[in-house]
Amino acid sequence: MIVVPFTIPGEQVRASVRRLREGSYVGVVEEILRQSPHRVAPRCPHFGFTGPAEAGHYDRRGCGGCTWQHIAYPEQLRLKSELVTRLLREAVPQAPAALPTSTAAQIDSPWGYRQKVHFVFGPGPRGSLAMGHYARGTRRVIPVRACPVHDERGNALAFGFRDALDSVARTSPKPRGDGSGPRDRVMKGLAVRVAASTPEVMATLILTGPADGRLRNVTRQVFDKDGATTSVHVNLHPRGDAYIFGRDTRRVAGADRLREEVAGLSFLISPTAFFQTNVRAADILVRLVVDAVPQASTVLDLYAGTGLFALPLARAGRRVMAVEESRDAVQDGEASRRLNGISADQCQFVARRVEDALHRLRQRLFDVVIVDPPRAGCSAQVITGVFSGLKPPLAVYISCNPEALARDSREIARRGYEIASVQPLDMFPHTAHVETVAVLRRRRTIE
Repeated sequence: MIVVPFTIPGEQVRASVRRLREGSYVGVVEEILRQSPHRVAPRCPHFGFTGPAEAGHYDRRGCGGCTWQHIAYPEQLRLKSELVTRLLREAVPQAPAALPTSTAAQIDSPWGYRQKVHFVFGPGPRGSLAMGHYARGTRRVIPVRACPVHDERGNALAFGFRDALDSVARTSPKPRGDGSGPRDRVMKGLAVRVAASTPEVMATLILTGPADGRLRNVTRQVFDKDGATTSVHVNLHPRGDAYIFGRDTRRVAGADRLREEVAGLSFLISPTAFFQTNVRAADILVRLVVDAVPQASTVLDLYAGTGLFALPLARAGRRVMAVEESRDAVQDGEASRRLNGISADQCQFVARRVEDALHRLRQRLFDVVIVDPPRAGCSAQVITGVFSGLKPPLAVYISCNPEALARDSREIARRGYEIASVQPLDMFPHTAHVETVAVLRRRRTIE
């Protein structure tokens, strides 16, 4: 099967086929012969498929962020439920149909939902600084003048930061070419987190090397300018990998953490810690998980992060053990636990790899296990440890990748579990990404 981006199921198009690598091909739209009634004009000027809805044009220089802006939002939601249902039933034929995709966005205006704003830097004309996103499938920076999926407050701070940094870039010394000269491209990226429920804003400038005096002055000026930015940090990331942040982060001004509210609790978030980008949708996600867990349950929360599920469950009376490999995330979780007045007996954080923790916990009894793995899904060791070892009566699997969910569900079903319900949630409008909450129950008799 060859995927043809920027199309909609049911359309007829004329497309060419491009080889990406050995055995991998992609279709490129040349002309839309019969368009879907769900096709709309994309709002963003940098979207990869531009032009009027009746005669779209594929722009190979387009931004690599959104992929579904050409699809009307109600149809996006329908397609996501359909995708989850199809993949799950291919893996587990008895799986129930996915419920209609839930969303925190307004149907007529699904924009400005990203509370975490992230841009990358690159070389601009005449020594200027370009700020934008990577072109689709490349590491080439496309300068952008707008990003409608970002929170407007985050965009405003980011573009103001760019203008201040541009003067530094224009006067930076150029490299000699022999590896001994100063680097003119110290600036790598910028991350801005805007709280959805509090007035706090946190900016983190990502550099490939130490900041000089001019950069330090710029960061302090941004902090002092209007009082809207509550903290500024600098992160050092010298490697050329795909990760946003490096290991070393230093506070320049303001608070160490940003305070956010989800499901009635306060969360303290460090600059480089993972926390849901769409906070309003995260509020729905937490409530789905809490509602799925019976009262007075003992809960094991795996891949717990900063305690997004563990803390609300503990506040609601469940006793929770939260396992997370990242010590920074655990420190944030414990700080949030103390801030909310939740005791360590009610919610215990364990800084350990999930696989190692399961080995130590194999003799423990839990009423419910929550699994929120990374995009690749659970390892075979985790699936065996939970569903053949601990054998909880109930499990809640939170997935950001329906293909991984389908693969893991097949293995979980073989260990005596059935899928009780499947609820998709749209965390990222205008993309093909879909979050899914699957509730799994252990069968009384294993076939």
